[in-house]
Amino acid sequence: MRANRNRQALSLLPLLLLAGWLAAMPRNGGGHGSASSTATPAADAAASVAAFKQMLIVIRNPRCMNCHSTGDYPRQGDDGHRHTMNVHRGTSGLGLTAEKCSTCHQDHNLEAPHLPPGAPGWRLPSASTPMIWEGLTDRGICEQLKDPARNGHRKVEELVEHFSQDKLVGWGWNPGPGRSPVPMPREELAANVKKWVANGAACPAE
Repeated sequence: MRANRNRQALSLLPLLLLAGWLAAMPRNGGGHGSASSTATPAADAAASVAAFKQMLIVIRNPRCMNCHSTGDYPRQGDDGHRHTMNVHRGTSGLGLTAEKCSTCHQDHNLEAPHLPPGAPGWRLPSASTPMIWEGLTDRGICEQLKDPARNGHRKVEELVEHFSQDKLVGWGWNPGPGRSPVPMPREELAANVKKWVANGAACPAE
């Protein structure tokens, strides 16, 4: 009897040793390099800020700033002078009464100098979220872009699509005769927006 019990105990010993070894393994998976291979890369705030500084080359360009300027009206030209037709924003950003944006601006440029430019959805930002960038510091623009209450109700991740796919934004690279396009390729802008967002959408210090 005792011999049988001893044999049974010995047969269980490997299982007990295995259970103890498994219990002692680290909870994160243990094996060499397993934690590092699945970890999410840390956000790089410096890289994010650097990417945003590149975005500002486009954001501060007249093709963008003329619709994101102070006042309740659009601006024109590289000098940002007030719209000559005395157009106003209106509640929806489409103009007031007979002075609607669509009265002169079509969904495409008119192919001659000094004629109205156009793009799908031609408009100013609405009165509820005017997105005025003029006069703001780099940080001020960054914080506004990140705030859904001030950026057109967009999540930060949605800004990538807005900057890289929106047709009205895209007009800045094809502004029509007599107007200077945005000086940075749109693909480069999109890459910088993605880098800014992927690294935490960090803002400059000032």
